[in-house]
Amino acid sequence: MSARRSALFLSAVALALAIAAPATAPAQDDPGTDAGETGDGETPETATSLRRSTGAAPMAVPADFGGSLQVVRAPAGTASAASSAGGPEIFPDARRVWMSVRDTDPVPIEAARRGGRWLCSGGGCAAQTGDPGQSPIGDQMLRSIKLQTPTLPLPLTVWGRLTEDGQRLLDFDPVLLGRRSYRHVCAYRPVADAPRSPVGAPAAPAAPSPPSPDRVDVCRDGRPEPPPADAGELTLGMQWPKQSEMADFHYLAIVDSCGNARVQPFQRTFTVPVLEVASGGCGRPDGKVLRVFPGGGWLRVTAFNLHAPAAGNVINATYRVTVPPLENLVESNPARLLFPDPLADDLKVDCGPTPIAPRTDAGSLPPPGSARPPGPRAASPAPPGGRVPARADGQLQGGAGAGRRPSAAAQAGPTAQPGAAEQAPPPAQAQPPAGLPPPRRAPDVDPSRPGPQPLAHGAVVISPAPLRLGNCRIRLTGQAKHRLVAPLALHVSLTRTDQMRSGTPIELLQNGTWIVTPSSAEFPLPPLAEDFDGDARLRLAVYSDPLSPQGKVVLVSDAGRVASSLRSNEPGEPERARRLVGSVAIHSVPLCGEDNFQTLEAAGTCFRAYLTVPAMLATLQVTRAPWVEKPLVTRSVLSAVGVALAIDRYDPVERRAFPIAAQLGGFVQTLGEGRVGLLGYVGVAPTIPILGSGGNTTSFGFLAGLGLEYITNEAGPDEGLKPAAFVSAVVQVGQAAPQVSTGGRASFGTYAGD
Repeated sequence: MSARRSALFLSAVALALAIAAPATAPAQDDPGTDAGETGDGETPETATSLRRSTGAAPMAVPADFGGSLQVVRAPAGTASAASSAGGPEIFPDARRVWMSVRDTDPVPIEAARRGGRWLCSGGGCAAQTGDPGQSPIGDQMLRSIKLQTPTLPLPLTVWGRLTEDGQRLLDFDPVLLGRRSYRHVCAYRPVADAPRSPVGAPAAPAAPSPPSPDRVDVCRDGRPEPPPADAGELTLGMQWPKQSEMADFHYLAIVDSCGNARVQPFQRTFTVPVLEVASGGCGRPDGKVLRVFPGGGWLRVTAFNLHAPAAGNVINATYRVTVPPLENLVESNPARLLFPDPLADDLKVDCGPTPIAPRTDAGSLPPPGSARPPGPRAASPAPPGGRVPARADGQLQGGAGAGRRPSAAAQAGPTAQPGAAEQAPPPAQAQPPAGLPPPRRAPDVDPSRPGPQPLAHGAVVISPAPLRLGNCRIRLTGQAKHRLVAPLALHVSLTRTDQMRSGTPIELLQNGTWIVTPSSAEFPLPPLAEDFDGDARLRLAVYSDPLSPQGKVVLVSDAGRVASSLRSNEPGEPERARRLVGSVAIHSVPLCGEDNFQTLEAAGTCFRAYLTVPAMLATLQVTRAPWVEKPLVTRSVLSAVGVALAIDRYDPVERRAFPIAAQLGGFVQTLGEGRVGLLGYVGVAPTIPILGSGGNTTSFGFLAGLGLEYITNEAGPDEGLKPAAFVSAVVQVGQAAPQVSTGGRASFGTYAGD
């Protein structure tokens, strides 16, 4: 009985398995549940999240495209369809924008944009529109805005710092910096861009048929221009939304509001260079670089594929990203403006006369592209033949539209078109209008002559008179000064380094605050009287002062150090935030100094002439010939005293003279036996000082010379005039008061030694 029950139990189990097996197999291969066909109660997002492409890695979390501007989907398992008209574009408005492709092969992307073969070219894909307005998810893609210049070792963050309430702030306004050139970038024209004929030109023939999408040329960049030191490049740092991250998106397309697109390989974290348009509108689109505005704007970021779905049936996804304003006009404490660092020759110290009219050298011209100064425009001379030249837009100058101001699109942005066959000829040199004097030509400056010297951490020489009178000043020159629309705070220090007070150099300026504006870019040095004499060593230094409450501009090199202090509620220490910008060592000497500064190389050593009083201690003198008269030997102390003009070479830096000086002088000597001699001589003597320094010439040594002597005798007849040669041990007491420079100009003044 038990065996029968066991057999019945096994038969029941086998029957149950046979009934369940056919029901399981059709459930796995049911063709009615394809991802491309959704039921009435299903949504495309649900189908997408449940259905994945064959061979794709299983996703831990379903993709969520919430907050996107548009999502393009294709039926699951769709292969590359045959080329035909219709279907969505590879990214929104792809055919109407200029497109540049970076770091990947541009041929398949441009071919698909023209209507070539790609996944959705057969029209089987559908675009699903999301929220057309601002999206918090899309705005969170923008993580930072950085600035890079040739003088910055690392990019500087100008936006992206989080406040206590989680709001990002603008740290620095880059509007005063120059713009990097992107003229070398090659871009593809819009597919729907029809050829345009100038106004008034004859009708063009019928446009040829569009080129085949299978024949696409590689767009190659030209040679980039070397960026100047003040050229800034803005870079947007972005991150693809985490809820829609997929490893198999292949490309990213970033489109601005001006009709420019940039395509690059897909990365979850990526950067995009942009150009800030400070004035005017978008300009003519060219696809070379994306444009942003000081007042803010937006970008569209699309991740897309050409031949395989990213996940499930998603072909591309587009998000709208808000670009914040790059200027702050609403806060009471707005972001400080960035300003390029002065070059080595921009800061100069000058003691010469102040020029009446500004010079027209290259360092004082306004930057290219700046607005024309107000006033009537001078009439240009008529071209030969009486023809009126035509403008670029086809209208004649002087006609009905001659008085109109060009549109903003014609003023802002580069106008060079890729692939242009002809370039506009360079403009002819402008001639002065009739009845006006010709412009003044900048005088040629001889660098070997004294003049303004840059604060390039060198050394210069000058006489003490201009410093005592207060005729010296520091000037900020250069093209960048014309962009300075807000005060720039600098700090000036003038210290004496050859003397100390309490172990530190003596500061000669009580108030060194210098506020620079375009109309006031000079700092006058006050007259120096206290703690200053004719022979001094000074150090003139200019420091940046980024934390000064009187300044609203920060130099680029200081921005990274003081960013946290500017945004902190506790004020920082201005003295610790200062940075040395330029300096020069000044050697103030009356012996070689001029009325203005000159370099040490130009000054070198100089000839100096001074009066000295030689006192003879012992003399060996020969008159006429030894065989006629015996030598005169005097051993008495101070047997002769005279006066002489000494000339030697003097090094103002080392404060040391050549050890031998030439003398032209005379003295009165006592020869004994009632005889007195008056000797005029030319000789040589040592100049090694034994007392004092600088201009003090008190020395001990030998004096040798040749001359003529007139000897008188109180007891007998005069011996008359006779030649003489002598060697004397002398002590000379002198002070180098007059001076004769190497340039041949004499200057006599009072000299006060140490």
